[in-house]
Amino acid sequence: MATARRISRVSSLDDLLRRLEELLAEVDDLDEPVRQAVFELLDGIDTIHRLALDRLARGIGPEAVQRLRESDQAVAWLFDAYGIGVDELAAAEEALASIRPYIHSHGGNVEILEARQGVVRLRMSGACSGCSASAITLREGIEEALRERLPGFARTEVEEEPAAPHPPPGPTLLQIQRRPG
Repeated sequence: MATARRISRVSSLDDLLRRLEELLAEVDDLDEPVRQAVFELLDGIDTIHRLALDRLARGIGPEAVQRLRESDQAVAWLFDAYGIGVDELAAAEEALASIRPYIHSHGGNVEILEARQGVVRLRMSGACSGCSASAITLREGIEEALRERLPGFARTEVEEEPAAPHPPPGPTLLQIQRRPG
């Protein structure tokens, strides 16, 4: 109950976002079953918000969405967080343009099949299909590019063309970094 009182007393959007980040860090320290239940709950709330905001935006139209975005910082943040008013396919294509040269240099290809409500469906082909490093490429490269450049990005769903498993054709896109402490 003390946490609820602290959040209700937060006066600015930035302070609230900082507090939510602190709480998420605390959730990471919970026992695994509890942490998974909390994240499942948060994912469910996120899904409801995403669905309702998408329907609301379609109902009021792009001009009203833009007007609301421009009139209030919290509304703009919420719309950005859920990709409201964003051409998701165009934004996903732009995001992947930054990583495609790397993928192509290894004989692979990534194609966006669909981008909707934060979910980007991809097809990996060429050397990427069956490659033991494709999971690293996906996680470290593709998903990072989408997180940075696609407002409302939630996750990827990947289709791979059938291919025999094989090692990567060259060095993998992997940066070993310290985990935030």
